[in-house]
Amino acid sequence: MKKTVLAVSLAILVLVVPRLLAQDKEKSGGEAKSAQTEKTVTPLRVQVVFTEFEGDKKIGNLPYTFLVNADDRGSQAAVRMGLRVPIETSSNTGVKQFQYQDVGTNIDGRAAKADDGRFFLSLSVERSSVYLPGTAGKPAAVGGSEISSAQPIVQQFRTQVNLLIRDGQTIQSTVATDPVTGHVTKVDITLNAIK
Repeated sequence: MKKTVLAVSLAILVLVVPRLLAQDKEKSGGEAKSAQTEKTVTPLRVQVVFTEFEGDKKIGNLPYTFLVNADDRGSQAAVRMGLRVPIETSSNTGVKQFQYQDVGTNIDGRAAKADDGRFFLSLSVERSSVYLPGTAGKPAAVGGSEISSAQPIVQQFRTQVNLLIRDGQTIQSTVATDPVTGHVTKVDITLNAIK
């Protein structure tokens, strides 16, 4: 009986131990592979500049700079800059009421390093501004129709930008025209790796 138990135990060791060793080898090899394929995080400085033109004349320049980490699996980088503008609303009782409208700039971004040393940069950009109709000496109009309101007009600009950009490069990503004023907004994006 002792010989049988010893023979069975020996047979189990002969069959099981090589499998356990193979599994350990696979695990350690898999960990080495995942460590090799995991990318390192690269800190980047991104500058987004809104430049506004009236014809050829530059009338405004709004720069925003923020940091984003390339290949970071955490949350995306975000910039929020603006104010809340009160807009009068009518009421049935004749009492003035106000709603507040967020006005300003929102930028959200992610980055990843490409194999050739450049960076994939994905930005969601939103900018809004307020002006009163007719403040330029003539009534405001959109598509030939006059806007007749004493309330402020909120102009909105949104763009989704997906760029392949190298360290130190500036790209003009977007050009848009305000349908009321005819002003042209250009968006320039610069990326710099932080050493």
